[in-house]
Parts: sequence; structure tokens; C-alpha cells
Amino acid sequence: MWLEEHLRHSRGYGIHSPFLYRIVREAMMPLRVRSKEKALYEALRAKGVGRRAATRAQNLLTTLGYTSWSIDEPNGNNEGLSIATPECQLQMIEAMVDGLRTRSGAVCVIHRLGDQKRRAICKGLTIGHNCLSASKPTMKLFFNQQGVSKQHIVI
Repeated sequence: MWLEEHLRHSRGYGIHSPFLYRIVREAMMPLRVRSKEKALYEALRAKGVGRRAATRAQNLLTTLGYTSWSIDEPNGNNEGLSIATPECQLQMIEAMVDGLRTRSGAVCVIHRLGDQKRRAICKGLTIGHNCLSASKPTMKLFFNQQGVSKQHIVI
């Protein structure tokens, strides 16, 4: 079932949300950073995040049009991207996602492929999240955007 959903949605096919379709096509698919700004990419690489995950995070920031970002801590600005690296504590991830209740923005949780405990925590957060969420095998995305309904998509 997961493989079937993943193959169907990995290129955006079958995703009915224009917002999430744009995320898949512009942030998750490209193999290179799409903008000239690479500060987030370089900061993630310095923290030991893989090239592919750092590229996706930088492209996500560009696609969403955010100017602020934070790594391993909640974003203090009203709109922005918070990124949890594989070394981020689970309590901090919960605080980052809970912070989306009071502000618009996005949280990107990066985890290693075999980290079942972290994936289980993220699955619980997905159930309790009140807006759009998406998951890849090594990444979970949480959004709080105006006009986007609650749903979960496997990319």
C-alpha cells in the first residue's frame, strides 16, 4: 500500500491540492538548489544533514517564499520554516509542530530511514495536526496555511 501511494504521488500525480502539488514539483523533485540563496542548505550540511535532504529543505523555503528559518528550534517569527535535523530531541519536535497552532508556517522533520521511534512520534503528530501534512521515507512536513484543509499525503 505505501509503495503504491509513494509511486503515485512522488511526481505529484493524484494530488488534488494545488499547494501540495507545487511543493512536490518545485521542492521535492529537483536534484539541485533552485535559488541563488543557499544559506539554509549550507547550515544543514554543516550539521551533518545529507545533500538530498538539505536540497529539499532549501527548495521548500524558496517555494513557500519564507525569509526566516530555524534549525532544531521553533521559529520565533510569525511565518517561517522550522527544520528538525536527525539529532533534534523529540520534545523539541513536538514543540515545533505545536507552535503551528498559533502561527502560519511549516515544519520539516528530517529523520534517518531506519529510525522507527522517530517515525512513530511523527505519525502521532500527524494525527493530532489540524492542517496539511506530507511524508516521505526520510522527511515529514507539517504546514499551517490559510485555505488549506486537513489532509495527509504520502509523497
